[in-house]
Amino acid sequence: MFKFKLENVLNFRKIKEEEAVREYRLKKKEINECEVKIGEIKKKITENKKELQTVLDVNMIKIIDNYLFRLGKELEYTELKLHNLKNELVALENKMFQAMKERKVLENLKEKKRLEYFREENLKEQKFLDEIASIAENRKKLN
Repeated sequence: MFKFKLENVLNFRKIKEEEAVREYRLKKKEINECEVKIGEIKKKITENKKELQTVLDVNMIKIIDNYLFRLGKELEYTELKLHNLKNELVALENKMFQAMKERKVLENLKEKKRLEYFREENLKEQKFLDEIASIAENRKKLN
């Protein structure tokens, strides 16, 4: 029966790869949410700029102008956050590919060892069959 000596290490690397993939997907989701938020902020800015052009009340203009200023700051912050998230995503992507590579290396080694094991077993079986045939041949000669 074939038993791979590094099976525990392979299982650990599979778990490590699954964690890396999960982290990557979560970061991707976070980026998508950030991009949606940026779109919403830009939409609010556009709507308020249009409203600002139609308003005649000075107090309302100040309120909208302050709101636009805060939206602009929020947009800057969110875009900076998006930039940082994308950098983190690149790092996670590298981590994920490294984990995949490490797992594949062990899986390839396992497959080579498995094939080697079965080749050796076939050779042992062939030697055993040859011995039986030789013994049978010797018995025929003696009789």
